[in-house]
Amino acid sequence: KLAKEHLEKQTKKQQQQQHGDYDNNGNESHISAVLQSDLSPIHPSLPTAAQKFHCRSVYDGDTLTLEQQWTRVRLLGIDTPEIKEKQPFALEAKEYTKKYCHDKDVWLTFQESGGMDNDDNRDHYKRVLAFIWVPLGEDTNNTTPKKGKRSRTKSKGDSNNSRQWLCINEGLVAAGLAHSYTPSKTKKVHNHDKLLGLQTLARTHQRGQWKEFQDYDAVVTPTGGAFHKKCNNTKGRAESDCKFLARSKNLKIVKASEAYDKGMHPCRNCFG
Repeated sequence: KLAKEHLEKQTKKQQQQQHGDYDNNGNESHISAVLQSDLSPIHPSLPTAAQKFHCRSVYDGDTLTLEQQWTRVRLLGIDTPEIKEKQPFALEAKEYTKKYCHDKDVWLTFQESGGMDNDDNRDHYKRVLAFIWVPLGEDTNNTTPKKGKRSRTKSKGDSNNSRQWLCINEGLVAAGLAHSYTPSKTKKVHNHDKLLGLQTLARTHQRGQWKEFQDYDAVVTPTGGAFHKKCNNTKGRAESDCKFLARSKNLKIVKASEAYDKGMHPCRNCFG
């Protein structure tokens, strides 16, 4: 019996290493649904334009710092719960990114050409906006070697022959630890629809921050990218106390789930 249990544990561990243990809470039906769909955050190869860096530290789920000039990187196309505001699942999101990136080699791809030298690949805080990629498997322990020991880090060409690659941005959404985020409705990331699909699956299977999600009424504008908190006791009227809607007209009430499915994000003034 003990031998059988040990074998089952080893088999499960090997499967997680092979398929990418991007969902630490382990909902098998959810993992299976994602991996068997065309939405999997695990890719058979690394994008050819990917650039290799070393991660110095992880601040939160969607922000990390590179060794190179202590460059701050903001994961593109997603938003994770805020640690400073002590939002639910903020620590889980940080641990997810830390597990795969802290003190390890990571590969970056960008929405626009030119990489870090292109200002279009930076936000107004001058943070680099990028997709983060990491190799999966037992042979990808690419942490910085101790003094006197040979580095196990591979060159870009060798690493690209690795079996599978995890896109951290997509993995966080798949695990229910981030939602799709597009600051501008006119500039969407190339995998916008995929992120929305992963978000819907995570909500359907109640993963991560969606575990206790209860749908509610929200207020939107005809052209805005965010949805806002609706005033209580308004008897069906689309009203909000949000300062960003002070002069807005033609407000509409929608369900938060509907807003999420359309690629909208919670207003930070309303929801923190």
